[in-house]
Amino acid sequence: MFNQLAPSLPSLVNLSMKNMGLLRLLVTGAAVAAGVHYVTKKRADGSSIADDLKAKAPEYMDKAKPYINQLKNRITQLTGGQPKTYPQKFDDFTPDPDPTYSS
Repeated sequence: MFNQLAPSLPSLVNLSMKNMGLLRLLVTGAAVAAGVHYVTKKRADGSSIADDLKAKAPEYMDKAKPYINQLKNRITQLTGGQPKTYPQKFDDFTPDPDPTYSS
């Protein structure tokens, strides 16, 4: 009897793995939807968390600029201040290699 069930066991395992992937996708989608709903939900004063983030975005960018410049300086120091050179085959790149050809 086990020999009769054995061929069907791998197919059951694959089927359950596909269902787990679908379940994970559904749970992730529901979590994202709940997060978006929470962030965009209007409060008693008529504003939302998204509105607050949008209003404070320039302030956050000003706070981040020193860190961005520091990171750029570190990268420049690590690379020796030299721009990365690419193979010469990319020097004369054109998006359309054969402009005479038309499809």
